[in-house]
Order: sequence, then structure tokens, then C-alpha cells
Amino acid sequence: DHFIRTTDEYHEKQVQKIKEFVAVIPEERKDAVKPTRKQFTRLLTEVASSRKVPGISKRMNENENYHCNTFEKNDTRKFLKQVFHIEKKEDLIEFSKYQFKGSVQYEQFMTFWKDAPLFNVNELNPDAREFFEKCKSIAEVSYPLLQERGFYANDIGDFICVCRICNACEILTDEEFEEIADRYVRKALVFYRSFKEFALSYLCGVLYSIMYNSTDLEGVEKFMELQIAIMSNLFREGAPWEYYSWYRPEKPELVQLYPGDPACIVSRKAMEEGIGFMYRDKPNKDRNDSGWRFFHGDESDEYINNTENVRFESINTICNYRPDVLAYLEAPAGCAYGWNGKDWIKELRE
Repeated sequence: DHFIRTTDEYHEKQVQKIKEFVAVIPEERKDAVKPTRKQFTRLLTEVASSRKVPGISKRMNENENYHCNTFEKNDTRKFLKQVFHIEKKEDLIEFSKYQFKGSVQYEQFMTFWKDAPLFNVNELNPDAREFFEKCKSIAEVSYPLLQERGFYANDIGDFICVCRICNACEILTDEEFEEIADRYVRKALVFYRSFKEFALSYLCGVLYSIMYNSTDLEGVEKFMELQIAIMSNLFREGAPWEYYSWYRPEKPELVQLYPGDPACIVSRKAMEEGIGFMYRDKPNKDRNDSGWRFFHGDESDEYINNTENVRFESINTICNYRPDVLAYLEAPAGCAYGWNGKDWIKELRE
């Protein structure tokens, strides 16, 4: 118990350091240079790209893909095999399915914090439940800072960097690199609006990962100091995350966020002016229906009864526009929530 209390206090201390660091990061300059889509993809890997990789003789920058020469390529491929068990494109795809767990775990934890649990924790065996509760407790310290933004940045930056390394040694072609990285870039565009937000998520994700993997608190502190130092250099004058603006596409770039992608009902006003009320009915068995209904909140019965004002929509589309609904989607039929301008508040349905 003493160790657990000490660890919790230590974790809170590290989160506070992250909060203080991010607070002094300047806001995006009005004259910041807009990156191309390809530049932005590479800019997301700035932290991971600072790590030395055998066969890659210089830092990979945002302006071009690095390509190893014949001698370098062998060293880089050996590194990928030893560290990530990647020898071919198919290995990289498989690696992406299991390697990055922080984001998925955070998604699960949010459903518990919002009283819409993904599963019954009492059905887990004792060891699994203890581990789940430990991880949830570690992640919860970061929740007030992150909300629905989660730990995605850490996974996004690190995975795209692994893709860049695979591209450098010709496991991936340039076209394959862009194709595989695309989903992760679009996910970054859904959850973040600036490199400052991305940095906050990245640091919290790194801290979560090492806190449940290590009991060496001194080692954790030194590692976090290194990560913050790297971030500091990225935001200094003329550095990549200070020089460039966040990428903002002309049209929304949707990404798969909710498994299965069932349908929901949404009002035209909610799509045009924003969602302010949502509830879950019993799903319609004749459709791929989630049971969720989304409204602006002030629609009249007459408005709703007009079929031109409501439509079936992919719930994934709703999640892309309002990722903060993700934590509630496992709530049972009968639940309703209203938006108060800051949070979703549980409401009674009439």
C-alpha cells in the first residue's frame, strides 16, 4: 500500500510537471507556415525521430523521406527485425495491431469514468481486475488535462516514425508509407488542433506507458526530463513545431473511430449547428442501428416528425465531429445526456 501511494503521488507530480511545461508553450503564431500534407505527416514524428537508428546517419526531417544507401539499409533492417520483429510490410501491419495499447486502454477507461462501462469489471479474474484497476488509476491522473484527446499522440508519432524507418530501408515504398500513415494522420486531425495539444497528449502517453511498465521511479523521472527537453527544442524559435502551423485540411478527413460503425439517427439541425442532446433507444433490429439519437436540443416535435429533418447517419461520422461522445456509446438503452457547454450531463428522458 505504501508503494502504491508513493507511486500515485509520484505520478501526480510528473503530470503536474507536464502541465507546467505545456502552460509555457507559446500559442501558434499567426504567421506560422502552413505545412503540406506530406510535411505534416513527417512533423508528427519529430519526437520519435530524435532517437538514433542504426543505418540512418542524419535526423529525418519534414521535407523529404530518408533513403538508406546499400550499406545503411542492412543495418536498419537488422534493427527493425531485432526491436520490432519487422522484416516485411505484413509484419508492420501486424505490429500496428498489438504494439500500441495506451490509446485503446484509455478509451476503455473513459467509459468507466463516464459511468457507461465497456464491460463488467467484476467478470474479470482477480489478477486481471487488479491490473486493469491499476492501469485505470494511473491514466486517470492525466484525464483532467486530456479529456477525450487521450494518449493517441504518443501512438501516432511513434508508429508513423516506425513507418518512416521501414520506408528508409525499402521495406515500404514512398507510396506505401503515405498510405499506411494516412489513418494515423487523420486521427491526429480529429483529436488535436495544434502541436501544443499534440505535445500534451504525447507526454502524458509516454508517462502512462513507463509508469505501468517500471517501478524505477528515479528512472521514470530522468526519462520524462529527457522527453520534455526534446519537446522544448521543438517549440523554440524557428524549430519545426514553432515554425509550422497545425495542418488544417479544406474538408474534414474522417477516420474509423468506433468498431463496426453502426448507424444512428441525427437531426439536420444537429449536423448544421452542433449536437446538444443525445439518448439511446433500443436498436432497430431491421437496420445496423446503434440505438443512438443525436439532436441540437431545441427541435420541436413538428420538426422531428418531418422526415426531411432527420436521417440515418454513420455513428463514426458523429464521432469524427464530436469525439467526446465516444466514452458514452456503450451506455445502455434509456440513457440520455445533455451538453452544458463544457460536459455531457446525464439527464432523464421524458
